[in-house]
Amino acid sequence: MKQYDEIIVGAGSAGAVVAARLSQAPERQVLLLEAGPDYPSVEELPGDLRDPWISLVAHDWGFAATATPGRQFPYPRGKVTGGSSAVNNAAATRGLPPDFARWVELGNTEWSFEQVLPWYRKLEHDADRDGDFHGKGGPIWIERPHRVQPLSRAFIDAAVAIGCAEVDDLNAPTAIGAGAVPHNVRDGIRQSTALAYLLAARSRPNLTVRSRCLVNRILIERNKAVGVEADAGAGGEKFFGRRITLCAGAIGSPAILMRSGIGAHAELERLGIGVAVDLPGVGANLIDHPVIMVVARAKTGVEHDPDVFWEVTLRGNAGGSARPHEMMFPLLSAYGEKILRDYFAAPGYPVIALCPALQQPRSRGTLTLTSADPRLAPKIDLNMFSHPDDLRLVAEGMHIARSLLLRPELAGYVDRIAAPDAPTFSSRERLADYIRANCYTGYHPVGTCRMGPECERGAVVDQHGRVRGISQLRAADASIMPNIVSAPTNLTCIMIGERIADWLCEEQD
Repeated sequence: MKQYDEIIVGAGSAGAVVAARLSQAPERQVLLLEAGPDYPSVEELPGDLRDPWISLVAHDWGFAATATPGRQFPYPRGKVTGGSSAVNNAAATRGLPPDFARWVELGNTEWSFEQVLPWYRKLEHDADRDGDFHGKGGPIWIERPHRVQPLSRAFIDAAVAIGCAEVDDLNAPTAIGAGAVPHNVRDGIRQSTALAYLLAARSRPNLTVRSRCLVNRILIERNKAVGVEADAGAGGEKFFGRRITLCAGAIGSPAILMRSGIGAHAELERLGIGVAVDLPGVGANLIDHPVIMVVARAKTGVEHDPDVFWEVTLRGNAGGSARPHEMMFPLLSAYGEKILRDYFAAPGYPVIALCPALQQPRSRGTLTLTSADPRLAPKIDLNMFSHPDDLRLVAEGMHIARSLLLRPELAGYVDRIAAPDAPTFSSRERLADYIRANCYTGYHPVGTCRMGPECERGAVVDQHGRVRGISQLRAADASIMPNIVSAPTNLTCIMIGERIADWLCEEQD
């Protein structure tokens, strides 16, 4: 029976990082387990993992989420080495200083913006920017469009006309305004953590990558994690290690903990799972960014690259919010057949959509198991708009989006607003109903194993990622975020992997 020094569960945005960093020490035996397939070279990557499109089907867990009563939709998560970093739209944006100030307020004093900035810098090679806030030589290549499309330029001009700033660098700490979105794309290929981190590490004899291994539970002896049990294709298999790090994401990590007997006592008993540690915070505190589209029919015959979907955004606030970073307004431009087919059900005409996305929602959802069987999907209840402020702010954001689309700067591109219609915008009640019935999310789940001080009953891990009540067990992924950041979450997940990997490398136990 082989004994590993480190077992990492999940080869996604954080897990690939942790495995690559830990295996830099040649004496350390590292096992990385991934439930999905593995493509060990760029040449072997399927098309959906090469192109920076959201891959909705080919490498997906097949989850569904309930947003509001009666509103359920597919909830894509990457099931492949690289995880969701291999299937997302490759937006490479950071959280802002106020986001991390909130983490500190919640008792996580090691996670201020000043403390996480070196890890944001370490992970990146920013091809366009340098200085104190940017990194060079890191694994993740980041670049911005060298020339934005005329539509995108017109949108920035419209935002400036209503008093917003034009932002040269959306990853600057004070970046509030409209500008080009940085992406982790190089030569047209999405730079997932599978490419950026694992590719260079695969030749190390001390790193073992096992794909198609669905981890069921953590093996625990006398309140100590000693290994994992997984379905490795030919039946159950056990892997033993000195330390276990969960990097299965905000959906997978709490599910594995619960199947291991770590979670809310009543929930575990309901499923017939023996209780190892009563941690009611496991699966609670689920947060995602609510998103709604204001869709316009676009004029034809304009200059636009049909492959460009999202290259500019506006970060600002809604009228009723004092937080300057409360809202994000991505501008989506669907002129190509593929985008129209995949995202807009092929309406027969080009589409421009402005999408108010609430960055600091107050509502909290839950993730619960439907069965102790790891092959059955958990129940994902986002509980969106359960806090009244969220609905009010998104509604205000929709009015802002509509007014921007109707600005004279965009008159050469926007034919008319297609949805919602004018009567819906004129009625507060109808607009609220429309939002509840048509909302989506940014597919940025976080918080289901949140970190916090020992006195916080809802905290699952301490601020170093250690799981309460079980030694030699960590979590290092989106699940440990105590609150969501005001940006797509992928870059922050990679940063978390870097930060916790460094702590793991320092420790001798």
